[in-house]
Amino acid sequence: MFEFLLALFVFLFAHILPQIGDLRGKIISLTSRKTYIIGYSIFSTVLLVWLVSAALRAPRTIFYAPDPFTVRIAMALMLVAIILFVMGAARPNSLSVSFRRNLQQEVAHPGILALVRHPIITAFGLWAFAHILVNGELANILLFGIMLAFSVLGIVRLNTSKTKKLSAEDYALAKQKEAGSWSQRARRALDWQLAIELVVGIIAYMAILHAHGPVIGVDPLAYF
Repeated sequence: MFEFLLALFVFLFAHILPQIGDLRGKIISLTSRKTYIIGYSIFSTVLLVWLVSAALRAPRTIFYAPDPFTVRIAMALMLVAIILFVMGAARPNSLSVSFRRNLQQEVAHPGILALVRHPIITAFGLWAFAHILVNGELANILLFGIMLAFSVLGIVRLNTSKTKKLSAEDYALAKQKEAGSWSQRARRALDWQLAIELVVGIIAYMAILHAHGPVIGVDPLAYF
């Protein structure tokens, strides 16, 4: 349990530290935004792998066990999560987590951003919630519960901070992609790139689903 708690602390601290004293902005000014995003993404992935592996090795205190019903719900949520992540990663997004910035492009071709402001963070939250449903061990409940809370707080923080970091003109322009009724936003989202992202998301989901057993040691398909 000590290794798990240590990994959890390091993971959370690594995501809080860049906000202290605008460390993130200082690193970007010394390198570039692209370099920072790539480097930080690799670093976060390594920490996440360590955290998950430490949770798997932690002492087992079981509160509930998965069953075919909850596994099916979790699999459906993961399908949505992976598709959302792919769609969010493929689009520039000035109002949330993204891998690139291009305000004019995101307004002209918003894709999923016309419907979901924070697709990557929402995907992360769905991933956490889906795994809470089927992981009744104490370490996993703590792990995924904190990840879910982390996602919710991240959305709240971004909704507040982006109004301060963007100029009034850029913020108003970025908000244009969310204007109108749900049907209007849905029509704005539809384009050829969205269709490609959907296919890529489904392929990625199938690959992860079939690799889950060999890599993680738990096969969701075994419940069918």
